[in-house]
Amino acid sequence: MRGKGFISNRLKSSSNMSAAILLVLAIAVVVTLLSERHYVRWDVTATGEHTLSEETIQVLKSLEEPVHMKAFVREGQSGAKELERLLASYQYVSPNITFELIDADRNPSLTMRYNISSLNTTVLEGYDRTQDVKIADEEHLTNGLIRLSKSEKNTVYWVTGHGERGFQGAEPQTLSNLKEDLGEENFVFEELYLMQSEVPEGASLVVVAAPEKPLFPEEVKSLGTYLNGGGRIVVFLEPFENAGLKDFLSDYGIIVRDDVIIDKMSRVMGGDFLLPMVAQYGSHEITRDFKLTSFFEIARSVDEGDSPPNVRTTSLAMTSPESWAETDQEALKEGRVGFEEGKDRMGPVSLAVIAELTPQTPREDGENSESEEEKAAEITGEGKMVVFGDADFASNKYFQTSGNADFIKNTINYMVDRGDLITIKKEPRGIDALMLTRGQGQLIFWVPVVAIPLCVLGLGIVVYVRRRSR
Repeated sequence: MRGKGFISNRLKSSSNMSAAILLVLAIAVVVTLLSERHYVRWDVTATGEHTLSEETIQVLKSLEEPVHMKAFVREGQSGAKELERLLASYQYVSPNITFELIDADRNPSLTMRYNISSLNTTVLEGYDRTQDVKIADEEHLTNGLIRLSKSEKNTVYWVTGHGERGFQGAEPQTLSNLKEDLGEENFVFEELYLMQSEVPEGASLVVVAAPEKPLFPEEVKSLGTYLNGGGRIVVFLEPFENAGLKDFLSDYGIIVRDDVIIDKMSRVMGGDFLLPMVAQYGSHEITRDFKLTSFFEIARSVDEGDSPPNVRTTSLAMTSPESWAETDQEALKEGRVGFEEGKDRMGPVSLAVIAELTPQTPREDGENSESEEEKAAEITGEGKMVVFGDADFASNKYFQTSGNADFIKNTINYMVDRGDLITIKKEPRGIDALMLTRGQGQLIFWVPVVAIPLCVLGLGIVVYVRRRSR
């Protein structure tokens, strides 16, 4: 009887153990499945470097449609891991966010399909359009989501009728690639004949793209009325073709001269001396953190001049110190170039200037001149105008060269969309210094470097001697 009771107890004990093991396994499976769908994160860093800002969280919560993020990286690089952690933070906050990491080297077809030119570029897909983000940080990703989710259209009116560069066609000199890229960001392009009508109400931007013939005075006046009322204008000018805008631009503190930029550095880098490189940018929101080189072809100088008190001008792009502004047109036609002191201007030379208007009432002390009072009365809105000394850098021929596309798109987005974008400032990582006394330093050295290895060696010798003695 005792034997049967003993066996019964053993079976009962084994059954309890098996049930306990199965219960633990079941709990582990359930926890694993729940963790795949619901998980909790804690940021224990002192500066909260893994926590998204309140601005980003609000943007993510406002998303009404799913957004898929494709990050093109190179596996093994530190930037890929950081970008993955950032995208995971976005997905954690919003169920509308999904993402995937794509190795650009192993997926060349996808890289070509999305026209990826630099690593750590993230393509946002949603709202029936796409948006590229070239800089992998929270601020640029969030601003990309803002642009992607905007429902209203930005209408760009393209001035025509004077031999301007067009926004349609596959020819190298047209700007159709720019139009296609902006079209994915909810921009609509329309032609505008200023000889027949004024700038339509609701125009987001007016583009004057390198006219071959001068605009009529009435057309220039129409542009001035639009700008003073808060309009936005982008002007491209080719060398020795002022398009009848020289005096108009001068009124807003922008000076265009009859010259061509010569850049020896471009020749050294394997280019042409008429292909100036731009790696130096002005201090402005358009060029903030912009580190890409831009290339211009046969460009003229565009400088800051004397502007009215209610107009602020800023140079956006400057050539290298080795460049200069050549004024001898005949020598250029003959292929002869050389700097002439007193006639040409040595670099850096400005290639782009923005003028930003602010409504201003005449001063009460009466110190304004009559012309200044008239100008102040004309400006009723916060207009903006950018003038480039070249149109080729934004054309199909050079649009995808280095930083050209980013430069012109940054400019246009600033002109029409700046109010919706945000600035995110992360707290810098603190540096906690470890101050040790002389005794503490010696202790840290002797214990792990000397004492512990000697103990391990001593134990090894003892074990070896005991085994040999058996």
